[in-house]
Amino acid sequence: MTTHGKVLMIYTGGTIGMLPAEEDNPLSPLVPANWDRLRRYVPVLQELPLQVDLHQMRLIDSSDMDPDYWVAIAQVIRDHYYGYNGFVILHGTDTMTYTATALSFLLENLSKPVILTGSQSPLGQPRSDAVQNLVTALMLASPRTFDLDLVPEVAIFFHSLLLRGNRTRKTSSSQYAGFRSPNFTPLARAGEHIRVNKKAIRRPTGESFFIHEQLEPNVIMLDVFPGLKPDILHRLFDIEGLKGVVLKTFGAGNTPTAKAFMREIEYGIRRKDLTIVSVTQCLEGMVEMGRYDASSQLLRLGVISGVDMTPEAALVKMQFLLGLGYDGQALRDRMQQDLRGEQSVNVFNFLYESGMAGPLYQALEQELPANFDQDKIAAAHIRLDAVGLPPEYPEAQLDLAFFVNYPATGDTVNLTDEQCLAIPQCLGLVKKPYHGQAVNVVLDCTERFSRLIIPGQSIQFSTVARMNSPVHWAAAAISIHTGTD
Repeated sequence: MTTHGKVLMIYTGGTIGMLPAEEDNPLSPLVPANWDRLRRYVPVLQELPLQVDLHQMRLIDSSDMDPDYWVAIAQVIRDHYYGYNGFVILHGTDTMTYTATALSFLLENLSKPVILTGSQSPLGQPRSDAVQNLVTALMLASPRTFDLDLVPEVAIFFHSLLLRGNRTRKTSSSQYAGFRSPNFTPLARAGEHIRVNKKAIRRPTGESFFIHEQLEPNVIMLDVFPGLKPDILHRLFDIEGLKGVVLKTFGAGNTPTAKAFMREIEYGIRRKDLTIVSVTQCLEGMVEMGRYDASSQLLRLGVISGVDMTPEAALVKMQFLLGLGYDGQALRDRMQQDLRGEQSVNVFNFLYESGMAGPLYQALEQELPANFDQDKIAAAHIRLDAVGLPPEYPEAQLDLAFFVNYPATGDTVNLTDEQCLAIPQCLGLVKKPYHGQAVNVVLDCTERFSRLIIPGQSIQFSTVARMNSPVHWAAAAISIHTGTD
């Protein structure tokens, strides 16, 4: 056989390599077997036009996977990076998505395929799915050998799909199609032919490859559920050394709104200096902070959006950024911005707090981050929480105008709607009945905001109460989403 490619197969254990502990006793417990015992179940490897070399690591059940092991895998890839076309990692299914996500962050400037695969049934079983998964993963790891398009990413191949590793979730413990990428299209599909979705592939940076070797383990993930006691949050937030929390929230990012619950969230962020990121418990969809009142309080307190990241991606991303030394606002900003294709949009939030704002409110200027791209703005919203008027206005019509970078807002009180909207810096108007109870106000200003942003210019947010009455609110926010393509 003439070989046309070289692939390093990194074997970590998992179901794919499970065999009876006693070779002559098929009923003995299954344990991870050395590759020497497994080789006879995959004679097809001898027929592939590949040189497949093996690096066998400490064999474990993937339930025992941890950050140190992730770094060890990254080090193996670093040490052999320039000697192979690509890499295949044999891994247990239970924590495969965590490992794929971690490697996507640890491997900087990756330009070769790193494909994780495994099986729901061990190699030695008659109906195992292992051989097909392994052979296809090897082909994807050396694409030129098989006239395939290059996928220079950390990906998972399982059953018939190649999925971006940090977008993948295990969705079945028994079906051969055990993984899905709910919020992102597959990178490739394998049937009679392997068809790569070139539009979905991330482009290599062209810069020199290297690895990161620090992950901060002091991060926890917590499901919100009906009846969750606030004092449980308090005790968790008091864990010594805790740096961050991934909060798996209801739907689009909602939690209980009870004061005691919100008080503990505030305690975690403002007293314990924790970064708390909200991701949805749902398999599909995304967190939209401020869409409902239940999440607007979280936004005001400083909980950040995980948009459509998987819980696994949010957890590992926070470990990664903390390991790089990010903290405080810098950490919160980076958590909401795409690093490796793990989320569909970047989120930029500008928060303003106010008591009695008066008829005219002008916020302090805030800087746009250096990586902000105004050409990719997908959505922009302004939200005022708990808007109210003085007691002498029990019934009124809220009439608010919003501006950005317009110094003469005070001159607009008596203008007509048409005159106000004709001012280029006007983001829009909101009219809403007021009956003595605080209300929330949301303005979609996507189109106008996109036209107003100037690279390198700070943002100054202003609002005018055109009924010439003082207005107060609990918090104001501009939330901007930009595409990651």
